[in-house]
Amino acid sequence: MTVRSTVSLSALLVLTLTLTACGGSEEPASPSEMEPVSVETAVVEAASVTEMLRYSGTIQGTRRVPLSTKMMGTVTELSVEEGDRVSEGETLIRVRSQNVRAQKRQVEARLREAEAALTNAKTNFERIQALYEKDSATEKEFDDAKTAYERAQARVDALKNQLDEIEDTLTYATVTSPIDGYVVEKRSEEGALAAPGQPLLVVETIDDLKAVVQVPSADINRFSVGDEVTVEIGAAGDVTRTGRVTQVNPAGNYATRQFQVQVRLDRGQDQSVKSGMYAEVLLPRGETRAITVPEQSVVERGQLAGVYAVKDSTALLRWVRTGKRYGDRIEILSGLSEGETYILNGRQRLLDGQPVRPTRPAMSRR
Repeated sequence: MTVRSTVSLSALLVLTLTLTACGGSEEPASPSEMEPVSVETAVVEAASVTEMLRYSGTIQGTRRVPLSTKMMGTVTELSVEEGDRVSEGETLIRVRSQNVRAQKRQVEARLREAEAALTNAKTNFERIQALYEKDSATEKEFDDAKTAYERAQARVDALKNQLDEIEDTLTYATVTSPIDGYVVEKRSEEGALAAPGQPLLVVETIDDLKAVVQVPSADINRFSVGDEVTVEIGAAGDVTRTGRVTQVNPAGNYATRQFQVQVRLDRGQDQSVKSGMYAEVLLPRGETRAITVPEQSVVERGQLAGVYAVKDSTALLRWVRTGKRYGDRIEILSGLSEGETYILNGRQRLLDGQPVRPTRPAMSRR
């Protein structure tokens, strides 16, 4: 090894030892060695709360109408799209109706023929009747003329009824909106084949909304038409509305033993609540006592929930089991006991075992 190599190796060793001494010997301070953090605290206590029963369902428009036609034909006009607003009486769909119109012309021709035969039968009957009254015609001739006249009248009536039925069918060649609302489903396109009873569009009025929920048979008698209930719509930003029960289905589903309940909501100026959103209807059950803490007191670590308790001016993370939600407060089933002190805002930067300094004496908060 040369002298130059020996010098370079020695310099590298000295540099490595220096860096190790400067940067590798420091360890982060433990939570107990940190500076105390100012926190706001409260004392755990049980309080009376209103126990709420929750039933899940869906937001819908108060009226939802599938539009279809009674006739088979090709869709020649369908210009609206999902989300378009429509007005009552507005034409939405046209269906080609050549076959039905041809049938109408055939029936009209037969009707004209039948009416001509009726006129002839009537004239003949009146002539035979006059002769019969003068004893110049036999009873059989009178009966035959009367029967022919009645038969001709019956044929005319039958053809008129058939023509009315065809004209009624032709009204379905043009489908109009029965309500003011929005197109919420489009199930066909121009050029597609329309079949009788097959929905082509679904329109829904969503100026007024309803929550449709399923209620177990054990709870259905808690609902009555006219009751006021609370409706929560989480997808609309945790919107809470007051609704009124408008319908309680007296017959349940035989398979699920669930009953349908409808709750009317006034949409008002708030456009955040939309048809199809998940909703929960809350019904008061009664008063009970429970330990609750504000929502911001609960910290989450994965699937675990915890609350920072305070003991000897130290924050101690207690894992808790949570229960029901009462407004902006959460029930604590285990992990905290009455009389303990806890930190109101557990979501601030805190560590388990970190010193804390309450900003004011601990007090009870409900």
